[in-house]
Amino acid sequence: MFRTRWSEKRILGLIAALVGLVAGILILIAATAGQGVSLLRGKARLGAWINLIIGVATLILHGGVGGTESILAIVSGVLGLLAA
Repeated sequence: MFRTRWSEKRILGLIAALVGLVAGILILIAATAGQGVSLLRGKARLGAWINLIIGVATLILHGGVGGTESILAIVSGVLGLLAA
């Protein structure tokens, strides 16, 4: 389908990286607030869920990124859920 320099795997990896960055920012905002506000705890939990979903999706999708990046995203999501 794609016959350019950008392969489907690279595009999927770029999207996963950007979504992972957004999830990390949500977790960072919640962690640096230092207050027990339930809204901030929800942001941390949302960021952890996003990391977990992106990790699993890139690991099991055919032609997905897979490998170490997916495992790290899954571990980050699980640890984020346990901490939130």
